[in-house]
Amino acid sequence: MPKDKKVKTKSNLSSMQAVTYSREFRKADRAGGFLDNRK
Repeated sequence: MPKDKKVKTKSNLSSMQAVTYSREFRKADRAGGFLDNRK
């Protein structure tokens, strides 16, 4: 599992935010870059 990559990307976010962001990011990944559209 590419955890290192996710940790590095979420390094800027707080621990709590990182967890929430991680969950949303996984959902976005399945949606096909949903986060990219939201940015």
